[in-house]
Amino acid sequence: MLKKMAFIVGSKSFEKMMMPLIISQTADAMDVEVDIFFTFWGLQLLKKGAADKAKVEGMPFPMKGMAAWMFKKKLKKFGTDNPSEVIKELASNGNIHLYACNMTMELMGVKKEDLIPEVEKVLGAAKFLEICEDADQVLVFA
Repeated sequence: MLKKMAFIVGSKSFEKMMMPLIISQTADAMDVEVDIFFTFWGLQLLKKGAADKAKVEGMPFPMKGMAAWMFKKKLKKFGTDNPSEVIKELASNGNIHLYACNMTMELMGVKKEDLIPEVEKVLGAAKFLEICEDADQVLVFA
């Protein structure tokens, strides 16, 4: 049985944000620890107010927002709230840990105060790789 998982989120798309969040909800229910590292464009999802505004990628511009709205509506039938509510719930339970990439923050001019309070730490890739050392699974959503 899994004890610990690690995810790397490198995309700001709605679907690539929801995949690790939904897996994390299940992991949390099974008492599995999950560490999530947001880097490059994925870091944008940790900015205040950004998670609920995420768009579905790979669609024509006018459809990106509508597709995310449709996904949210369908997810609600499964008991999944807006992304920001899912993030708050997961972080408050203690099994799920959110990390922001230090280098990406510097590259993109993002400050710690720009991030949601659920971000546990800002750290570099080397430190996150140390966290991954005892993970049973490491998945990338990019």
